[in-house]
Amino acid sequence: IKQMAPEIQRALPRGMDGDRIARLALTAVRKDAKLAKCSPESFAGSLLTAAAMGLEPNVNGEAYLVPYKGECTLIIGYAGMAKLFWQSPLAKHLDAQAVRERDEFDYEYGLTPRLHHKPASGNRGQVVAYYAVAALTTGATRFVVLSPDEVKALRGGKIGTSGAIPDPQNWMERKTVLRQLFKTLPKTTHLNRALEVDERDGSELHRELVQEREAADTMRPAIAGPDTDGAYPAEVVDDENPQWTDPK
Repeated sequence: IKQMAPEIQRALPRGMDGDRIARLALTAVRKDAKLAKCSPESFAGSLLTAAAMGLEPNVNGEAYLVPYKGECTLIIGYAGMAKLFWQSPLAKHLDAQAVRERDEFDYEYGLTPRLHHKPASGNRGQVVAYYAVAALTTGATRFVVLSPDEVKALRGGKIGTSGAIPDPQNWMERKTVLRQLFKTLPKTTHLNRALEVDERDGSELHRELVQEREAADTMRPAIAGPDTDGAYPAEVVDDENPQWTDPK
C-alpha cells in the first residue's frame, strides 16, 4: 500500500488526499486479516478503481474492499452511489426506500406517473416492495418499484449483506433498486463507472487499469508535438470537461 501511494494520488480526483486513502486501506487490512491474503493485483485493482471515482474504502458506506477466496472484490455502497449522483449538476432529489405491510403505498406508471408512500408508525410489518425515486433540475422525475423477489433475483439470490454486518435498514436491497433507476437517468462519468465495476473482482479491474495505462503510453508520443519530448507544456486538461484544450 505504501508503494502504491503515488499511484493512488494520481488516480484521485482533484482535492482528495492520497495519504488518507492509503491510511484507510491500511486500516481495512488491519481490521480484516483476509484482505492481507488477497492477491496484490486484486487489492490494487479494487483500491485504485475506488480512488479514481473519489470513493473512500471501508468508511461511510461509500465503497468496500471485500476478500473472497484469496481475491479482493470492490463493492460500491449505497452512500457511494448517492455521492456520485449528487456530483451531477442535474441532481435535485434522490431517495430509495423499503415499503412495509402497514405503510400507505400506491403508485402508477404511464403518461402521468405518481408515487405515494407514507410509512406507518410502530411495527410496520414485513417488506412488500422497494422503490427508488429521483428528480432532476430540468423538472424530470423518475421512479422504479420492485418486489422483494425481483430484488432478490437481481442480487443473484442474495438477501442482505454478504458478510456478518447487520443490515436492518435493507441498504443492499435499496442500492439494487437504485441501480435500476440509474439506468433511466443521465449519469456522470464516475457514476457510470461505478455501475460497471460494482461487485467485480479486483484482478479484472487491475487488468483493465494496466491496459488503459498501456494505451495511454502508446498514444502519448503520437499526440505530443515534435519539440515536446512527449510532454504537454502547451496543453492542459480540464477536469470538469475532460477534453484537450489549448491555453492560447
